[in-house]
Amino acid sequence: MSAAGVPEYELERLRPGDVAHYLRGRGWQEGGRVRYSRRWELEQGGRRRRVLLPMDTGLADYTDRMADLIEDLSAVEGRPPAAIHQDLTLTGLDVQYVRMLPATPSGTIPVPAGVLAVTGARDLLMAAACDALSEEPRLVQPRRKPDRAKALVDSARFGPSIPGSYILTLQVPLPEIVAPQGLLFEEDPAWQLAPEPFARKVSRRMCEAVSAARTAALRAAAVDDSAPFVEGARRGISADLCEALAGIGGYDGRTATSTHAFSLGFAWSPRWPVPEVTPTTEFTPALVGVLREAAQDLRRQEPELGVTVVGRTTKLKRAADFGPGEVTVEARLLKENGDLGGQQRQIHLHLREEDYDRATDAHRERRDLKIQGDLVRRGTYHELTGVTGFDVL
Repeated sequence: MSAAGVPEYELERLRPGDVAHYLRGRGWQEGGRVRYSRRWELEQGGRRRRVLLPMDTGLADYTDRMADLIEDLSAVEGRPPAAIHQDLTLTGLDVQYVRMLPATPSGTIPVPAGVLAVTGARDLLMAAACDALSEEPRLVQPRRKPDRAKALVDSARFGPSIPGSYILTLQVPLPEIVAPQGLLFEEDPAWQLAPEPFARKVSRRMCEAVSAARTAALRAAAVDDSAPFVEGARRGISADLCEALAGIGGYDGRTATSTHAFSLGFAWSPRWPVPEVTPTTEFTPALVGVLREAAQDLRRQEPELGVTVVGRTTKLKRAADFGPGEVTVEARLLKENGDLGGQQRQIHLHLREEDYDRATDAHRERRDLKIQGDLVRRGTYHELTGVTGFDVL
């Protein structure tokens, strides 16, 4: 145990760059070198304070010097050394504060709600990671998660709960910026302009998606329609994300009687450029039910990719005697074994001029059409989009 009351092995883990970020964020100004350390200064109450930050982790007395720094900061900030050390360990993390407000004494949560909250926080991170990797918006994330998304979730961790009802801290580690050899004192800031790490992209996407989900939930509750959630897919909203948020709010998919308010706040690691200040996003118990219903609706609207339908036209419509047009087909899905399965569906689709003319002839001759594309549910009807194949049987 060091003089600062922090175990020596914990002091060894502190990186000079992270501590420098901490000092800079609290108003300290970087000064000159003092052998293998860097002097930092702060004007406080008309008095100039100075601390020394060791810059070489290979020094034999590195942990002693770091303990002295923590002691000095404790005296300046009027906080225990353990609290200073805790903040220093968070500089390499993006932290999401998930605060639940169940009807139990502050600092406690019912066991079922606690399990749902932990699972929901994990699924929230996974949904954001999958979305960050997706080339286009998806209403439902794939069942088989990308390896990179799984690795990101595996690297995250839950930190200690903090006072204030019941708060989970979800910590996402960011990679350390490693200076090129020879830049012991970080004299050239240009080397720090590295590409944004994937972990930060995921944190930003989660923050944006959570805010978008709250906005969509408020709009959907007012109009009784899930359209705002569909529109928010480009901002990261998905059925998976809505289910995760509903779980944090205590909704298990069966009953809404035990739901509770919750909020999410974000704290950004200073290792990389920090996004604009992000206010805490709050959800009421009423919005929890809206989120769950939206998740179910989004799953119903997720396209069935690469399907083949077979059936006859019931309606044809185009604006003129030539050009593309709209067609309605009463059809069934063609299974891999060649059988037609499921109930007949009214399927709408848009056809180019050549295919529309062929569909018109097939309708006149009472012949079936065989069409390939992506099947999407639109309320009470289905639509076939991205048509890749069209044949008259």
